[in-house]
Amino acid sequence: MKIVLLLCMMVAVSFGISSKLSHAKKLEELHGSKLGRTILNLVNLHSSVQGPISELIEAIEELIADINTNIDEVEYKFQVRTNEHNSYVAQVGQQLQDAEQDIARMIDVIDNLLIPRRDQIRNKIESLIEYDEFNRKNVDETTLLREQEHEAYLQQIEEDNDALDAIDDAINLVSSLSNPSLLQIKNIKFTLKRLSSKQWNRVHQGPMVQALLQIALNQNFSDQGILKQIVDALNEFRNQVVDAMNSLTKQEQVNIEEFEERLEQLDEEHREFQRQINQSQVELDATNQKLEDCNQFLVQRQADRLQYQSQLDLENETYAVDTDIYTQTANELQRELPIAEQGLSLIKSADFSDIKI
Repeated sequence: MKIVLLLCMMVAVSFGISSKLSHAKKLEELHGSKLGRTILNLVNLHSSVQGPISELIEAIEELIADINTNIDEVEYKFQVRTNEHNSYVAQVGQQLQDAEQDIARMIDVIDNLLIPRRDQIRNKIESLIEYDEFNRKNVDETTLLREQEHEAYLQQIEEDNDALDAIDDAINLVSSLSNPSLLQIKNIKFTLKRLSSKQWNRVHQGPMVQALLQIALNQNFSDQGILKQIVDALNEFRNQVVDAMNSLTKQEQVNIEEFEERLEQLDEEHREFQRQINQSQVELDATNQKLEDCNQFLVQRQADRLQYQSQLDLENETYAVDTDIYTQTANELQRELPIAEQGLSLIKSADFSDIKI
């Protein structure tokens, strides 16, 4: 029985020594932090005024409750800030992505659609203008050729009329001859000589008439047989000249109709060229306007991209700062909580009054 009592006394002494060592360690930890020193100062103040220990315990418990509340509040605010950050980054990130897609699309439209189309329309207009200028040149050349042909026609008709007048004079003179006087012979030689100077390549009887005229010029028209042949040949020649003039006039009329048809064709081509030029010019103006609008939109979206990127960078930097503040605050509160709990545990200990602070 004595042995049991001795063992109990040894255990009690050992427990007391261990408890004192534990409290000493807690005091050391409390002295090592700002909050711990604040708690110890509070304990000293409370001890000096000899207030109830329950009030001190209540104050420390309220402090612990405040720390827990602050921890929850810091966690909640940071979670709200994180949600706002994620939402903002997602929103601006989508705007940035949309801007980049618009920029890529505009560059593709400008480089691969509008610029090639503009160049194509310009080349088309240049070609149409060249075709139209060639058309007008054809009009000028065709008109000049027609004027030259008509001038040649008028000149030939004038020569043929002169020939007809000379032929009629010769026929009248030769037909009136029976016993010609020297004056009549002189006049008829002059008329026949004038006839002989004409070009006969357009009439079938030309060479024969020239031969008869030469014979008539070399004799005094005493042979009535020769005179009759000359008259007949002149009449035949006159008929051929009239037929040639009629053919020439008909051909001139055909040439005029062909010329007018050609001019109408060229004018129709000219009108079509002008219509296509005007239409192409409208298309070119529309394409240039579209190109200008796309370039303005491209510049705007490039500016938007820079703005969105700046907003994202600023938000990420701000969130990083907020995260650091949260981490520091949360860590500080997490450090203060066990300190306050140690202080409360120390105050609640059974031998608190025996420990020197």
